[in-house]
Amino acid sequence: MIKTNNINISASKFKENLSVIILAGGKGERLRPLTHKTPKPLIKIGNKTLLEHIIRHLFNYNIKNIIIATGYKHKLIKEFVNKKYKNNNLVVCNTGISSDILTRIKKISTRTKKYIIVCYGDTLIDINIDKLIKFYLKNKNKMIMSSYQLNSDFGILAINKNNLITKFEEKPKLNIWFNVGYILFSSKKFEYFNKFKTFKDMLKFSAKQKLMKTFKHYGKHITINTLTELDKAKQLIKKFN
Repeated sequence: MIKTNNINISASKFKENLSVIILAGGKGERLRPLTHKTPKPLIKIGNKTLLEHIIRHLFNYNIKNIIIATGYKHKLIKEFVNKKYKNNNLVVCNTGISSDILTRIKKISTRTKKYIIVCYGDTLIDINIDKLIKFYLKNKNKMIMSSYQLNSDFGILAINKNNLITKFEEKPKLNIWFNVGYILFSSKKFEYFNKFKTFKDMLKFSAKQKLMKTFKHYGKHITINTLTELDKAKQLIKKFN
């Protein structure tokens, strides 16, 4: 049980009122030529598509209300989902080929429940969703964005004013955290979203006004935007299994 404000709330009870939106509508231009015929969420990493990896993780946490926001090659994703998950009642919504993320979210707002998690269709993380929910319940007036610590791909130097190297670290973790999705908020925020045209503008304003907090994820993480990242992901995915 999760205890917050002297009220016991079970994670399972919370999930009954939770919808997860998987953003899967982008063109995946940096993965061309692969995405000329295949939408990014259907590209295979190991023996499963990106979309399958994400859905499996959600199923592991007994999350059943899943909405897939598509756009580019909507029909291929819909056909795949209907065939693969025909008994799971997943919803696939065409939210436009060139729509901004905020537009995609707004278009399916009437189909969501009281609470919403938005996750990216190109990001795999073994995030503990129960802990994310617990963190949210302690900060219900905030929007929660999950984050991951940036790891440098280079050896980092500390240099003094005389250009003397005083410290060397090989590929260290940096004191920089980046957005990995799993953004959790109440459906009441939809009215607030209407004030903005883009997702980026909404996040920048929310940060400036201190309306968000972050849930730091320390586990595994893969984001696939480029062919180089895809090759790396095929090695990293072995650690997820």
